[in-house]
Amino acid sequence: MAVYAGVALLITAWTLAIVYIAASVVPIDHYLISYYVVDYHFGFTRRGLAGEIVGNVSDAGFFTNAYLMRWISTAVYVLGLAALAYKLLRKRRSERRIMVALLLAVLPFGIPYAVYSARPDLFGAVALIILCLALTAVSRARSMVLCCGLFGAAIAVLALMHEGMALEFGLGAILAILILGRGLPASAQRLGAALTIGPGLIVALIVAAFANHDVSGKVCSTVPHRMIETPFASIKSLPDLIAYFTGAVHSEADYHDWVCGWYLSTFDHTVTDGIREVAAVGLPALVGSFLLGVVGVALTLRAVSYFSGVSLRSFVGDLNGRYALPAAGALLTVPLFITGVDWTRWLLVVAFDVVVVYVLYANGRPEIDETPPKRAVWLFPLVALGFMLIPLGLAPGGGSTR
Repeated sequence: MAVYAGVALLITAWTLAIVYIAASVVPIDHYLISYYVVDYHFGFTRRGLAGEIVGNVSDAGFFTNAYLMRWISTAVYVLGLAALAYKLLRKRRSERRIMVALLLAVLPFGIPYAVYSARPDLFGAVALIILCLALTAVSRARSMVLCCGLFGAAIAVLALMHEGMALEFGLGAILAILILGRGLPASAQRLGAALTIGPGLIVALIVAAFANHDVSGKVCSTVPHRMIETPFASIKSLPDLIAYFTGAVHSEADYHDWVCGWYLSTFDHTVTDGIREVAAVGLPALVGSFLLGVVGVALTLRAVSYFSGVSLRSFVGDLNGRYALPAAGALLTVPLFITGVDWTRWLLVVAFDVVVVYVLYANGRPEIDETPPKRAVWLFPLVALGFMLIPLGLAPGGGSTR
């Protein structure tokens, strides 16, 4: 057990270091708070609910509230991952259970993703965790279908904060229904799938069809001039970077100029404009981003499978040939790739969808309570360290200074 205590301490120190770096060394808050800039002041527009929650960008308290929401999303998401770990360890604390619980923090969608990808999407991820936990706690078909309906309603509301949530978590919800919702008849499974996916899709279609695409200039006129710390503002060379990291110089930009020059223009884009933007990035960059995401998915699934002792073949086999619904859930992510350039990010979301269900599936399997081989015990710290040293969850984060 000393090995796992040591890894836990290392993960704790690593987590604190990432939070410190994100707060004081390489902050990207100028980017993350921008998800709350637009509200419904100038009519119905996408992501307007996020701005309504925080308050108008011209209000005196906007920046305080937006920073708070940025870190609340991180905290809530980390608590969601902690709930999964607690579920694993609540009744038994076998070595394999401890390994998987600790892995949740260092996997690509773990702590670095929570800190550097603190978009409203994280609330949708927590909704999926709650759905999965609920399906393991109830046994009646009616209760399971009700859980699916509540999840669908939550995603429908959250889609008004970020329309991508209607597409990101469908695969996870469907896998949860089929694998964790044991005893559900086929008709109830189909109903549950419709209830989890349908409301969010309807809202996303409403946003795509009726959102105002002429708001960027109007919102820009209300954004105050305010200098904000960003490492991307004036760093042009390695000496500049070193000076910034050592605190010799500060790097600040006018938030008005930044958000008006880059982020707000995307609110004038239609779906067609999004497709053109992805095409403009070019095939080499997109393929590179895709391959990085594929590597992340593969390493994540392999690690969870190996250290839990529950094979991926067993997990897939529990679908009993019911592949149509998961395929539909996977297809939901296609529009994300077509209209958004963050291909690594989308694949990490896919990994999250699968692993949340996989972990709770493994929780009920006897293999996870078997003694792991010595090879797994000495490999575990190395694998955990590898994930910590190469945090793929940082890839989706960041912003532009354009």
